[in-house]
Amino acid sequence: MHSAIALASPPSDLPRDRLRDVPASRPRQAPAANSANAVPRDLAKPLPLADTILAGATPGLIAPDLRPSARPPLHLSVAEPQVFPRDPQQRMLEVMRTIRDIIQPAAKVVRAGDMLFRAAQPFNTVYLINAGAFKLVSRSLDGREQIVSLKFRGDWLGFSGIAQGRHPCDAVAMDTGNISIIPYDTLLQACARYPEMMAVVHEGMSAEITHERQSLMSVCTLASLARVAEFLCAWARSMHQRGLRADELTLRMTRADLGNFLGMTLETVSRCLSKLNREGLIVFGERGRRQISIPNRERLEQFVIGGSMSRGKLAAAA
Repeated sequence: MHSAIALASPPSDLPRDRLRDVPASRPRQAPAANSANAVPRDLAKPLPLADTILAGATPGLIAPDLRPSARPPLHLSVAEPQVFPRDPQQRMLEVMRTIRDIIQPAAKVVRAGDMLFRAAQPFNTVYLINAGAFKLVSRSLDGREQIVSLKFRGDWLGFSGIAQGRHPCDAVAMDTGNISIIPYDTLLQACARYPEMMAVVHEGMSAEITHERQSLMSVCTLASLARVAEFLCAWARSMHQRGLRADELTLRMTRADLGNFLGMTLETVSRCLSKLNREGLIVFGERGRRQISIPNRERLEQFVIGGSMSRGKLAAAA
């Protein structure tokens, strides 16, 4: 008799009188209302399955550490990153300071006509211009020379030799200047150890790409007069960004070099400069025609924009 009754009883480790106190399917109750961490009555309901999984709780039960302030709003939006404009001159000084502190490169004074590297020379060094102006010259198979880029204070020299292990052009100083000599292996080691150094190198490469594209855009889309005006505007902007005087320029290149760079003849360059002078957009200095003053740079830039729009209308009509 006793064995039959025992088999009919539900299997449990709890005493029979405690089995009657366990509710069948009731959720755990929230803490008492007078508790310091009490949960409001409308939040003491079973959470949806998705919320309980995110909270790490069992479905149908309230997470023990869930509070009203801990539940984020359902329509949170990710804030857009704030982009603050950087002063080019200040950024250039920061870059030079970073390179000086991390790499401590050797410095060298150069004179007009000095060549830093030649085309086809093995690549193992990059240079940072501390002062002065340089031109990069490429040579064709038949010996023709083409000025492909102009470099000023804060610019890098030598990055173009990384891909092939040899420099593709000549780097020639156009006036007295100062450069920092940085072995490429040393630069790589500094970039691997210091993320800020890697950011400096990437920024220099990006600036070089942007400058080359802008120069190509000017040569391909502007008429001769507007092309010369854009060159002077770009030179003035470059001087201003480097903390130098931008209303009075000293061209460190001959008319022939300027025509070579802009894809024009020497006569065309001289004619365009004379016309800009007659229009009052530029003024020649007393020491020669290489000394050029720009009374109003905004007016000169508007002249470039007008020349570009006129060229576009002529191309559309054709």
